[in-house]
Amino acid sequence: MKKLALAAIGLTGILASCGVTVTVSDGFTPGSGASGSLRLNDFAYSTQYRTTTAFTDQNGNTVAAGSYVICDNLNTEMYVDLTWQGGLSKLYVQFEGLNTGNKRNLEFYSYGKVDYSGSGRATSTLTPNTAPLRVLTQNKLSAQAIVVNPVIVRVKGNTFVRVQGVDQNGQYSNIKESAQAFPVVDCQ
Repeated sequence: MKKLALAAIGLTGILASCGVTVTVSDGFTPGSGASGSLRLNDFAYSTQYRTTTAFTDQNGNTVAAGSYVICDNLNTEMYVDLTWQGGLSKLYVQFEGLNTGNKRNLEFYSYGKVDYSGSGRATSTLTPNTAPLRVLTQNKLSAQAIVVNPVIVRVKGNTFVRVQGVDQNGQYSNIKESAQAFPVVDCQ
């Protein structure tokens, strides 16, 4: 029993060092059960908006220059680069608020026919207020403090990103979760 616990702790450390964690769960997609053939391997995410200077979020954490952000009051293009084994039919994304714990699921991308290529980029437009957050502070930030196109006017919170696929039989894959949360901001 002790060896199993140590192995689990070691595996958790290895996966955490890769920047992505694996979550064992029934899932958040509308699949009909776990897929025996579809497995998500790696994913990376980005948006069309990046900061050009560092800033401090509502929790006092420094967000590095070059970080991707979700503009909660504007349409935001989000990109998910993904590798997988098996046939991928649809990709779902779940956002979970760092402080609120609120979750929002959405069908991120439908491949039409099943994709067996094993890698690709899914793109989707997140409409305003997609991230499951509430306004946590009333911080007003000046254009001099943070330069991004568009300009950030209020830091609202942070949200984790989780992805899960559905195979050709309507069964769901494993879940991949971001190691860090996206800053969610209001922009102008």
